[in-house]
Amino acid sequence: MFLVELRRALKVIAAVATLLVPIVILTPGLTAAVEADGDDDRLLHQVQETLSREGPYSLALLDPLTALGLLYQASNDHVLALATLERAVQIVRMNSGLHSLDQVPLVVRLIGIEEERGNAAGAWDREQSLLTLVRRHLDDLRTVPLLRDIADKQMSVLAAVLAGKHPPQVVLGCFYQDWPILNGGSCNAGTRKTVVQGMLGEAQRNYADAIGVMLHNGLFDSDELRELELKILRGVDLLRSRNTSNPIPMVPSYVGVANLEPWRSRMAPVIALANWDLPAAPQGRENAANSHFVIRHVEMMDPYQRGRQSLQRLYAYGAASSSPQRAQADAVVQLADWDLLHSHNGQAVGAYAAAYAMLEEAGAPEASIAQLFAPPLPVVLPAFQPNPLAPDEARSATGHIDVAFEITQYGRARGIEIRDAANAGGDALGRLISLVKSNRFRPRATAGQFADATPVLLRYYLYE
Repeated sequence: MFLVELRRALKVIAAVATLLVPIVILTPGLTAAVEADGDDDRLLHQVQETLSREGPYSLALLDPLTALGLLYQASNDHVLALATLERAVQIVRMNSGLHSLDQVPLVVRLIGIEEERGNAAGAWDREQSLLTLVRRHLDDLRTVPLLRDIADKQMSVLAAVLAGKHPPQVVLGCFYQDWPILNGGSCNAGTRKTVVQGMLGEAQRNYADAIGVMLHNGLFDSDELRELELKILRGVDLLRSRNTSNPIPMVPSYVGVANLEPWRSRMAPVIALANWDLPAAPQGRENAANSHFVIRHVEMMDPYQRGRQSLQRLYAYGAASSSPQRAQADAVVQLADWDLLHSHNGQAVGAYAAAYAMLEEAGAPEASIAQLFAPPLPVVLPAFQPNPLAPDEARSATGHIDVAFEITQYGRARGIEIRDAANAGGDALGRLISLVKSNRFRPRATAGQFADATPVLLRYYLYE
């Protein structure tokens, strides 16, 4: 055991010496200790030869150092992996510049290694530094997947918070404070409402920055652009769906809060998108840039307004990229869905009628229109979330409930009646009735008419 540990210690000394000293020649004893371990010998030898021949900052070192770092990571040698990849980052910076995006893949790998070894603080610090770097390049498309992936990770952490867990990022990011400012309060205690608001704000900021990069590059027909907007929408809807009686505002109520955070606030990218001069704005859109700053702040707080801004942009992207009429009509329907979900009933009814007229004028087949306005399975709002009434194709059903009800022109269910049930207990029946009562549905239309109420019958499947 002692000899094994000694050999490992010699290996660490040799590797660190090779990586961190400008030019180094390993002693025969250290080289033999490293070579005895096997797979990394060739790479260490290549690194040493290049150091001797070309100096410590040669780009020729980059590939072998990276491969060596990945080899150490795969064998859970986290200290060696970090030291090796750190050296590779330094080489990139010396050759491409301190703030070059060329270093990003290596830094992402370093963050992953910190996470693997359970160093949440180290991973957090590296990620924040990386975000600072990325925000220097918000015209470069290479930043889009990075911003998206970080925001996705932030939403996963938020999901853990909502599940009652206490991930370390809550304290590391000081999310118990209303805003991450120096001496602004405790980082270790506070309300979950503040944590949810702050974490969602961070994720929304990164999604919005990614969208801004794509808009700067005019990629209006991009599927990635649309998916980013949907990610913003799902985040906004998270507040509505979990807090129907007392919604959490999207940002703190203090109007001057955006000026408290150094350099660039969470609100800045969202405001920039709200002010964006859309290539084909839908009717009724007001330019937030012309709004009083108090009105604009209130809109930033309001989940309804924030979601509607995304949906208006989605419509504009389709119009700007000459999407098929069916897709443009669908964007109008999504806007109407959002209005109805937030009880702007008159506005929603008008938009539904306009979308139906768009399809008729374009000569859309009746089946295509029915897919939007009279599908066999009623559309539960919002349509960008999974339909809770839909069957789970991945599982075998253990029973079912046949339920009939009417959907009103304002998307409410009434006259709920259980027609049949198989292997369904009272609890399952109660859950289904509650589900139908508590949700809103897209109004249904036949032959161009939105009736006061339309009957539907569906089979709801049960699973273990």
